[in-house]
Amino acid sequence: MKKRYTPKKIIQYLIKEFSLSLTIFFFIFVSLIILSTYIEEIIFFREKVTSGNFFLKTFILSLIKTPTLIINISPFIFLFSGIFFFAKLLRSNEITPLSLSGFSKNFITIIPACFSFFCGLIIILILTPVSSELSKYYETVKQKYTNNDNLIIMSNTGLWLKEKNNNKIFIIRSDKISNQIFNELSNVTIYEFDDNYNFKMRIDSKKVKITEKKWTIFNSREITQKGKSINSIKNFNTSIELNSLKNFFSNANTFSIWNIQDELGKIRERGYYGQDIIITLNKYLSLPFLLFSMIILATFFTIKIGYQFNNFIYAFFGILSGIVVYFLSDLSIAIGKSGKIPLILSVWVPVIIILLLSIYNLINQENE
Repeated sequence: MKKRYTPKKIIQYLIKEFSLSLTIFFFIFVSLIILSTYIEEIIFFREKVTSGNFFLKTFILSLIKTPTLIINISPFIFLFSGIFFFAKLLRSNEITPLSLSGFSKNFITIIPACFSFFCGLIIILILTPVSSELSKYYETVKQKYTNNDNLIIMSNTGLWLKEKNNNKIFIIRSDKISNQIFNELSNVTIYEFDDNYNFKMRIDSKKVKITEKKWTIFNSREITQKGKSINSIKNFNTSIELNSLKNFFSNANTFSIWNIQDELGKIRERGYYGQDIIITLNKYLSLPFLLFSMIILATFFTIKIGYQFNNFIYAFFGILSGIVVYFLSDLSIAIGKSGKIPLILSVWVPVIIILLLSIYNLINQENE
């Protein structure tokens, strides 16, 4: 006689119900992200001169920024989805019939956890390339509306910066940065043009030290429009700040899992170790394991306790757990940046801790 319920049907049912919970919280968090970024863009552009429909432009930019933020808060989304999925099973009294049918609580837990692991792979393999391209476009658009007309790019010939300052245009090239705090550039050439791009002079220097918006030029040689060489230039005032250089090198959101290693190699050729990019790469790699752990962690507040709370209590558990997870992650990364532990390990330590706690929870759940 054919069984009425088979493991395949139970698996499909659990995935279907969890997917429904995941979809609901996905749209809740996406709505909150779009609303908050939309307000942020309106505040940024309210005093800018923009073409086209102001509100439509800011809304589109909010949508463009959304995929990157979704990736960053995806563990939070899966944690809430897991808590309310298991809470739903408790309220509908489905745990007991499944247990009596021979399906353990671990089976009920592992199915959505494995599904979450698979979703994590999809996120890093498919969503990160999309979000990285959108982030590049977003940064390009926002750069046009900053207070100055600066441009920073990197090529095989070095780091290039362009600046408009009053009626002068400066194009600056450097081989690489000399240290990780970005206050020194080596082998620098500064080209000065008028606003019609007519050449005025060139400054060559072996080293430039940056202090806020003041560049001190060492061992400089100035070549004027008439070809004369003068060695008198020592200071160069600019609107390009240290933070502009740091943001250009450390904006890992513009890299996907497919090209982040190549981009890291290029940046290291310019003298930057790439701490933030290494952190982002390992966050991508650890994401499936973190999502897996979030689902098992969700059982601690639901199946493990076996008591039904109201939705506000479940929401409190989710927020509290999210705060703890992000606190551990930020603390570990801060220790890694300080050099106390290897940087890569600092990203994986919180994930490993949560994973071990999750496995311990599964073992205890099986013995109950």
